[in-house]
Amino acid sequence: MRRHWLKYIRAALAVAVLATALAAFVDFRGLVPAPLAHALAAVQFVPAAVALATGASLTVAAVAIVVATLAFGRVYCSVLCPLGLLQDAVARLAGWVRRRPLLLRHARPATWVRQGFLWATVAGIAAGWAGLTLALIDPYSIFGRFGSMLFRPVVTVVNNWFVGPVNAAGSDLLYRVLPQWAAVGALALPAAVALLIAVLAARRGRLYCNTVCPVGTLLGLFSGIGAWRLEIDQDRCRKCGDCLRVCKAQCIDLRTGTIDSSRCVACYNCISACDELGIHHRFKWTRATAKPASGDPEQPNQHKPAAPPAAKAVALLGEAPAISGTSLRPETRNPKPETAPRGGDSSRRAFITSTTAALTAASGVGALLIAQIAPKGAADESLVDDSQPPEPPSPYGRGTISPPGSAGIARFLDRCTACQLCVSACPTHVLQPAFLEYGWAGIMKPRLDFNQSFCNFECTRCADVCPDGAILPLPLADKKLTRLGIAHIDYNLCIVKANGTDCAACSEHCPTQAVNTTPYGNNLRLPGMHPELCIGCGACEYACPVRPTRAITIHAHAVHSRAESKVEAPATAPNSGDEFPF
Repeated sequence: MRRHWLKYIRAALAVAVLATALAAFVDFRGLVPAPLAHALAAVQFVPAAVALATGASLTVAAVAIVVATLAFGRVYCSVLCPLGLLQDAVARLAGWVRRRPLLLRHARPATWVRQGFLWATVAGIAAGWAGLTLALIDPYSIFGRFGSMLFRPVVTVVNNWFVGPVNAAGSDLLYRVLPQWAAVGALALPAAVALLIAVLAARRGRLYCNTVCPVGTLLGLFSGIGAWRLEIDQDRCRKCGDCLRVCKAQCIDLRTGTIDSSRCVACYNCISACDELGIHHRFKWTRATAKPASGDPEQPNQHKPAAPPAAKAVALLGEAPAISGTSLRPETRNPKPETAPRGGDSSRRAFITSTTAALTAASGVGALLIAQIAPKGAADESLVDDSQPPEPPSPYGRGTISPPGSAGIARFLDRCTACQLCVSACPTHVLQPAFLEYGWAGIMKPRLDFNQSFCNFECTRCADVCPDGAILPLPLADKKLTRLGIAHIDYNLCIVKANGTDCAACSEHCPTQAVNTTPYGNNLRLPGMHPELCIGCGACEYACPVRPTRAITIHAHAVHSRAESKVEAPATAPNSGDEFPF
């Protein structure tokens, strides 16, 4: 039982993390508390690194992940990364469909491919495309797009199927919700990536994590030089291959009796599967010493069992041993006792080389993040720019509006990783994934779509859940004065003037009284504007009944500014005499 406890603890934590992440992204009823959703997002590597590099948050989660990886390996990949956990679930489901477990033989590391994706990421950040690059490679954001853009609409549809029977049974627990499907262009990329990752997970386990994912590659550099690394005890190992049957990373090489720590995702399945207790952690930051030969009469081998049949070993390893009929142990196939005393020097050289490579990559990515993102967020002390003219135009188009707390479109695009957590958390569903409204740099990043809904005057939920500082938290009083854009009225479309029909929907729904009405014609009311009071929340545009183009629309501001607050006139003081004042 003792050999199972690491696996059980890891599996329990992984199930809890995956369930919480799925609930946060498929939540269409606002049941998941914002602090819980934010807490899980804040401990993800890329969002935490962006928040730390830009000063948006003092969290040290990214540093803690690196330290934990240096100590125990890629525990982040096996416990905290929801995309990796989703791949494990897909692989397990595929095994049930096949009715047999997936046997993954040892595979050589695709070193050039792994490093190619990592340095392509570095190049993208260095070229000034940090926002787009991180959005495309961040495993948490990729999972978030699966949950929000693919899973949530499906869950909503399933919910609607059961509304009728549940209500007929006398319960009002369920109610119909309109599914929020993203635009086809924005939906195409996450759908294609989801299909690719699902196929790879079903056929090759964690191949995506160990080949494509730059976060996995970066953490693998630290894991490869970790303090406590899994090691095969050559005196206990009998080459049965049980560890190969459960290894999802294809990092165990029984021919050499080694485990590739840079690809090991710390699932601990191999420890649990080994009946000989032949796989365990060993502290590696010590000077290597020569090991006595296994045949030394002064060091009898009490645990060495008989070798397994050669046919079984050949089937598990995928190729024939070097000499037929002999043991597969490297020390008996090709003994080289003269190289043992030099193990300390080679280990130290490998440690220094690997450490230098890992620190260079990490420091390079961090420096680029600070250089490319932090300067553009220098105005974080004030999330609105009062020095701008009253109506700074947006170069991205009239209706391309970034969320309140983002300070402006350029800053938002540089920092947002398009995880879609704010889209899932928005109670009015006004936040929708963009396609090309922001341009290529803003694909899949949230924008306010007033055709769908409006920004709730009393809500700050998007800022409450944002993990990377793209949407910084605003006090509700400041949020109510943050101007995202300004309303414009086209009187040629307004039904009051065009059709002689009374309306006033825009003024009735305006929370700041920026839109008012004045008498017009025969007992009609014509809308008018107080631009200094408008915050661009979109309530007026959403309420306008004119179709297909609304008569009142919000024109986006490239940089958010501050609106004025309406001051109510003081009430008239009552008379001081005895006579009743009215």
